[in-house]
Amino acid sequence: MLYGITIYCLIPLVLTRYLFKGVFDKTYRPRLAERFGRLPNSIKPNSIWIHAASVGEVNAAFPLVNRILESSNHRVVMTCVTPTGSAQIIKRLTSRMQHVYAPLDAGWIVKRFFEKLKPKSLVIVETELWPNLIHHAGLRNVPVYFASLRISDQTFRTAKQLQPLCEYVLKDVAAFGTQTEVDSERIVAIGAERTRVHRTGNLKFDAEPPKHLFSAGAALRDCWGGNGRETIILGSSHEKEEQQFLSVYRSLKKDFPRLVGVIVPRHPDRFDSVFEMIEAADYSVVRRSRWDAESADSAEIILVDTMGELMQFYAASDVAVVGGSFAPIGGHNILEPILAGIPVLFGPDMSNFAEISKLVTTVKAGRQVQNWENCRLALSQLLHDSDLRAATVRRGEELLKHNRGSLARTVELLKI
Repeated sequence: MLYGITIYCLIPLVLTRYLFKGVFDKTYRPRLAERFGRLPNSIKPNSIWIHAASVGEVNAAFPLVNRILESSNHRVVMTCVTPTGSAQIIKRLTSRMQHVYAPLDAGWIVKRFFEKLKPKSLVIVETELWPNLIHHAGLRNVPVYFASLRISDQTFRTAKQLQPLCEYVLKDVAAFGTQTEVDSERIVAIGAERTRVHRTGNLKFDAEPPKHLFSAGAALRDCWGGNGRETIILGSSHEKEEQQFLSVYRSLKKDFPRLVGVIVPRHPDRFDSVFEMIEAADYSVVRRSRWDAESADSAEIILVDTMGELMQFYAASDVAVVGGSFAPIGGHNILEPILAGIPVLFGPDMSNFAEISKLVTTVKAGRQVQNWENCRLALSQLLHDSDLRAATVRRGEELLKHNRGSLARTVELLKI
């Protein structure tokens, strides 16, 4: 009851937030109705509903989506929360897929959504614990599954405070496929029945490179001078990380005069402010959304202010630094640059990817650095030593190969 009242009270604030974001990011407003359960008439019922919060979860979910489409006649409706996730889904839609935004977790909104969608089952990827969503699935006898479930430190602390609610909601979940033993223990501790919890592993290890990834990366690199210009990239960056990266870039330019720095902010509503910050620092900068061959060739910094192109820019670079790890965010997916065939560096805060970062550093498929000065030193070493870069990439390939298998275990769990 208290949760429901809280959600109802928050709806005006959420609506205001979306409208405000729509001032800076035009992708928010046109489909706002979907978040309130008003689905387009073209939506087809009796599909498998797969929910993935943002772009990281979307990318993790696609091996599962593809397997469902390849091995059955089911249709798939895929939902997410963020415009970046939506852009990635839209880019990869097939004839048996549809996409809408997920509903806000208010009872009347979720009820309307279910009445229109009428899904066969609901698969939630990674971390989304929405009480009304799960409860209304249970009311309609829609099986709910968690795939590649991860329970972060913050999620666990919050869930423990709401344990009675969690126990009530989690009884409606048919099965939990977790990433690690820690995740298994945590979901049981907040109310899941132990017999329904299975360690299936991390779907991110089963990701395949997008089609034409490496040719697309080579084409991008040709725009700014090809292999004649060393290229470093800061992916999924957050506030203050770009400024530190620029300081590192300035230092490296002394040894690599033609060095290119690529910056990919995590959130689209920061594109303009990051661009202004780069310009104010007196760098030659070009925006991906506005470039041409001549401007890219002369640029020092490339700002990727488009969505869904991070992997291509990883493939176009020599070394990646993954953001969200120098800010108190918990990190982002460090397997993506490995999948794109380049060495990866990341900062001290990888709390959301603790097991992956441990695996990567143990086999030396990437390097965790404690500050930006250590990052500069590591970048310099890797840029100077092509053999070291190649060896790091090979170890990354072996890491991905050795840890595959979550997809098969997840499909078995879902009985699809």
